[in-house]
Amino acid sequence: MAIESSEVVFFLGAGASVKAGVPTTYSFVNEYIKSIKDLGKRDTIKKIVKTLEKWKNDKIDIELLLETLTKLKNKDQEPLLSFYPDRPFILEGYYEKEPLINDLKDFIKSKAIVESEEKIQYLQSFREIIEEERPLDIISVNYDTSIEQFCNCYRLTYQDGFDVYWNPAVFQKEHTDIRLYKIHGSVMWYQSDRGGYIKLPVMVRENKVQLITGEKAENLMLYPMQKWDYAEPLLELLVEIKHLLESESCKYLIVVGYSFRDDHITRILWDVARKNRELHLLLIGPHAYQIYSNKLKYYNTSEKIPSSLEGRVICLPYLFEKVFPYVKNHYLKKLKEGFAFETSQHQIEIRGEKAIWIASIQSFADAEYTEKIETILKREPFDDEMYWPINLEIYLKMAVNLIANGEKEKGTKYFRDFCNLLNKLMVERIDVNFIDVPGMLGLYQIEFKFNNIINYDSITKLPSGSSSSGVKQFKDIIEPLSEFCQIRGEFINRSENDLSKISEKLEKMKNYLGILRDGKISYEEYVKFRENKIPDSIKQLTDQYEISKKNGHTINQLRDLNAILVEVERKILREIINKE
Repeated sequence: MAIESSEVVFFLGAGASVKAGVPTTYSFVNEYIKSIKDLGKRDTIKKIVKTLEKWKNDKIDIELLLETLTKLKNKDQEPLLSFYPDRPFILEGYYEKEPLINDLKDFIKSKAIVESEEKIQYLQSFREIIEEERPLDIISVNYDTSIEQFCNCYRLTYQDGFDVYWNPAVFQKEHTDIRLYKIHGSVMWYQSDRGGYIKLPVMVRENKVQLITGEKAENLMLYPMQKWDYAEPLLELLVEIKHLLESESCKYLIVVGYSFRDDHITRILWDVARKNRELHLLLIGPHAYQIYSNKLKYYNTSEKIPSSLEGRVICLPYLFEKVFPYVKNHYLKKLKEGFAFETSQHQIEIRGEKAIWIASIQSFADAEYTEKIETILKREPFDDEMYWPINLEIYLKMAVNLIANGEKEKGTKYFRDFCNLLNKLMVERIDVNFIDVPGMLGLYQIEFKFNNIINYDSITKLPSGSSSSGVKQFKDIIEPLSEFCQIRGEFINRSENDLSKISEKLEKMKNYLGILRDGKISYEEYVKFRENKIPDSIKQLTDQYEISKKNGHTINQLRDLNAILVEVERKILREIINKE
């Protein structure tokens, strides 16, 4: 009987285990070299690494190193070498390759054993998701034991297809918290020389062991770039995950730290997406957009033939351990809201009525689903004036996600739209008034209004009957956006990143609005805050205003005072918004 998937399924790549102490594919190489005690072996590995780096013109990862060692071991079977008969073999006299391969596999295994409970604390958010999604399906291409250790730490029950021997029926067990599909094998799985498959949850750091039955067994791990050999568990798991993802119950696949180097997995996802039209991917990792664009978006990258996943991927270019606590109650929640709004508006359109898409766009902006927003905006562009608070939010969140994803040109365009709209609302439509404090003789206040459509009295030239948006409304917009940008900068975890300038600008705007409180500030405080930014003529006009009050003629002084105050504030705001 086919297993029905959870609504949310996780797919874990190497980036999901970095916080657990498992090296990245690149740092693995340096750590392996440092671990080699035999000088002959170390010199051989260094020579191979140096040659590969020169060929690639970049640093190399453990996957390429292992693949190269395997090919060097079997170099006589490589037909291409027959076409280069006169080229010398640069590793002549260096260490034999098979011992190096075994050493490297042993090293990979030793690093994949996650012992400390402290190292898996960053996975705690799985507990909250399991409460709603029990049993939660987790697909992993990692050999490490981080998920198993997590389950052990929090007394959770998991099934991985083994009891002691391979038995996929265990996935059907009741009272299971996690179903774990390790499609590339595990450091605890072994294949015996008699064709059996067994799980040994013991601390064995070697790649090969001997069982008490006399059988010899080797770790069942499909190493990167390795050709497929028949291995029953791995083949059955691939078939099983395909059924899971095709299931109507599966809506969201959260892919963490995976580069899609395995073409067969990419093809499985394309096929699944054709059949399960409601499936959406959340791609988490520093290079999320590049991976989506280069590996998933097109069947043929050079010809730009759109795949079945085009437009259905949310790219979150953040460190998993940083963003994971936000996945359930923010990203998934906002995506579900956005799709619910979208469905309701489609129904309205079917009835022949006018659909309003702004609510769905706002939810998708919160979820950083940039492609969906662009699709809707092309079809239904919104009026800046009517929806200006939401448009400010959308422009800024689009800019942050795109810039964080390396789409700097497109992101900068949205940030420019944000600044242009802010300039229209705050700089062009600012109204600053010098007013008396009610009931307090000789005391004055400066009153601020933004997005103020001013109608001037034809006789007095003073504002009358104006329609305004208060300072609080702008605070309620800018402060959360400043926090949003700051948090995303922390998700990236780099002190200097392309979001720094946006964060700095938003922080200045927040501070500017902060001193205005409810939109009014005492004249004394205003002078103190603005220091050298206000001209001496302000003091002279204030004195003239005092004198003119006695005879009841203050119109000219007020008009001149307000005009100077407006220009002072416009200049300050232009410096913040950087609008010429």
